[in-house]
Amino acid sequence: MQTRPDHPTLLDAITRFLLEELSPKLAQDKALQFRALIAANLTGIVAGEMRTEDARRTAEATRLAALLGGAPAGDLESLNQTLTARLRAGTIDERAALEHLLHTARETLTVTNPRFDLSDEISE
Repeated sequence: MQTRPDHPTLLDAITRFLLEELSPKLAQDKALQFRALIAANLTGIVAGEMRTEDARRTAEATRLAALLGGAPAGDLESLNQTLTARLRAGTIDERAALEHLLHTARETLTVTNPRFDLSDEISE
């Protein structure tokens, strides 16, 4: 039985092709070379998102459920809507909500832009 590579693996192969084989041959056309580098970056981001999406969504839902007072973890969209409503109503610990949102942003940026630094995100 043959197994097919998963989608992130296929995207990784495209990324490597764009960076290692195509881009160097486009040295005379800087605009096209730049677009090839952007395409490589995007395929790398999508591959990383696909690899980590389930774990990131589960972690976010678990944190939201705890923040919202033990609401059952599950539908992430509903939990975020509840968070939004409670923030607007002023019925939630804003500091805890901010910490949750920053944690979620950090997890996302780790995949989409690992060099982005959120170390100074909260100031008293």
